[in-house]
Amino acid sequence: MYKRVHRKWFFMLALGLMTSLNGAVYAQQGEGSEASPAMTFKKVPIKLPRIGTLFSVDKSDEGISNPVVQPLFKNYLNGLTVGGFYRGFFLNRNMSHGYPGTPDDVIRVGDGQIDPVLMLYFSGNMTPNTSFGADISAASPFFVYQGPGYGRDGNSQPYITAVLRGSFKTKLGTFNMKAGGIEFLTITPFTFGANVNFNRYSVFERRPWDPGAEGNVKTRYASYYYSGTINQDARFGTQAFKGYILNGFIPAINTNVDFFYGKTQQNGGYFRINQTRPSSNMGARVKKNFKNGNYISLNTFNSYQHSDSVNHNKADVQWNIYTSEYFLNFKGFTLSGEFGAGRYMSPTVKENWSEAFTADLTIPKKVVGIPIALRYYQIGQYFTSNVANFNNTTIAQVTQGNTSVLGINPFGGSLENVGDMNNNRRGAAINLTSIKVWKFTFATGTQISEELQKLDVDTLLYYSHRVNSLVWSRLPNYFPVNVPPGQGIGPDGRISVYYRGVSEKVRILDRNADGTPTSKRYFNSWDIQAKFKNKIFNRDFYMFYLGTFSSAQSSLSATPKFDDDAYIRTQFHELDVYYNITSDIVLALYGGLEYVKGNQYTDISTVTGKPRNQVGTAIGYGFDYSFSRSTTLYFRHRWFTFEDKGFPAEKFSGNEATVELKMFF
Repeated sequence: MYKRVHRKWFFMLALGLMTSLNGAVYAQQGEGSEASPAMTFKKVPIKLPRIGTLFSVDKSDEGISNPVVQPLFKNYLNGLTVGGFYRGFFLNRNMSHGYPGTPDDVIRVGDGQIDPVLMLYFSGNMTPNTSFGADISAASPFFVYQGPGYGRDGNSQPYITAVLRGSFKTKLGTFNMKAGGIEFLTITPFTFGANVNFNRYSVFERRPWDPGAEGNVKTRYASYYYSGTINQDARFGTQAFKGYILNGFIPAINTNVDFFYGKTQQNGGYFRINQTRPSSNMGARVKKNFKNGNYISLNTFNSYQHSDSVNHNKADVQWNIYTSEYFLNFKGFTLSGEFGAGRYMSPTVKENWSEAFTADLTIPKKVVGIPIALRYYQIGQYFTSNVANFNNTTIAQVTQGNTSVLGINPFGGSLENVGDMNNNRRGAAINLTSIKVWKFTFATGTQISEELQKLDVDTLLYYSHRVNSLVWSRLPNYFPVNVPPGQGIGPDGRISVYYRGVSEKVRILDRNADGTPTSKRYFNSWDIQAKFKNKIFNRDFYMFYLGTFSSAQSSLSATPKFDDDAYIRTQFHELDVYYNITSDIVLALYGGLEYVKGNQYTDISTVTGKPRNQVGTAIGYGFDYSFSRSTTLYFRHRWFTFEDKGFPAEKFSGNEATVELKMFF
């Protein structure tokens, strides 16, 4: 089944070590990133001497006496800070059985996901309370197809974005202002932010925003074993925002205030070249702080867009969200969540309001011996957004209205992971973590949810492929994939590519005579995670297993369905192994297996007369090597297969190797 490694990967490895920075910026057309932490990076600033020193004629007095330098640099640009990173990413893929409509053999510089190859940051102080900053980037998520970040000759070109920052003190409090640039921020789960869930995932494939671990690669896997996550860039879990940001603190009432006006990724990023309708976003937050970290806040986030390019009167396409967030801590018990209301309106959708609330209760380990986390949530069908921590499944315009394709998130009901939320859904979840047995640590969680309303158009389901998700997303060789709305790639046109993954569309045939669904749908998901650590020859050895079982069906169930009562049922199994050969070299191994099956009420093949019956496999190896505290090399190679026994054309196999060289400066 698995072939020997294609020898081209050896030359690609050499390319990764020798390619110059000038060659590295030649990326594929349409490469890009996303709003959630895709283009995040860790700035490692280096403090330089006063800039007056650098321009001084008389080195003995460090430029202080220079009559030109002294007023210009010493007073206005005191303390220049520079930093950034170079992320060289190189890929070679060879398909033994190609996927229709995608290239079989690929050698590429850049990962096809619009992540920066080079980012240079510098800043300085113009006055004691005012600073400036600028980012110089090769490939940018906000400038993809044309303009400063994309050359018309097909090459990615550097672009520069500048940001001004200022702070001032008043009798009321201290306030900060940011204008321009690209900022990464979060407000609340229901308004503006990115879903981080329970951080249950394979760490075999590095993500662009993963830091370089400061040269000590073994801390990555030790952190995942002990804390359940890896050290992340400070921008992890945030969204990209471009515009004006005002925040401050009022000490007299111990209150934080924030105001935002500008654009998010969806109305200022991937497809801005096709956008002829004015659009903007506005948000605000007032947070009252109490003792022991307790707080309550009032929040809002709003999207405004004109229905056509000649409508200059008002924004007649919009969603508006108003919520309150809270956090209470009492003797180790924590209760947190958010509640509020939201609406959507457009010339074709009548204005309606819906409720939304979530409550999370954490019970400390001292009560029953293990930590327990409980959740209950409910989000109405008109409470919607495309930049919040829940998926929009009810109003297609929210996803499609700002872009030319079926955008970042699939539209329609989806099989959710434990911790995910969707609108038009209520659900409950329980998570048990840090269950220790000998050298093993276990965690498990389950979630049950149901639709609130049986919608007439709700005859679609979506699910994601987790094993080989990166391979899937890179098969078209560029992202975003420019396909007509509602369509997809592949022989059956049901695969939608999103950032670093794909979703598959399922048609539900269980309908009434008028075409409406026969019932509401119910969803289940169950995770089980096991982590193991030991010493082999006095070196750290880690093993991580993650299994997920999900189903969607027409009746309520306490556990996921494993038979044909489920419209769709999925299983994902992933095993990671890591061994510290030395303090600077880590060997990495990976194995993955996935099963997806549909029943008689889903798509039926005209060739076999059967529903989908999918099997995906992967075997991989690699290594991490730290040259220094600021430079690390990551190599990964995997063999992969995918086959749908019900739909024979849905099949591919091959091998893929990647080299990532990450340098901070």
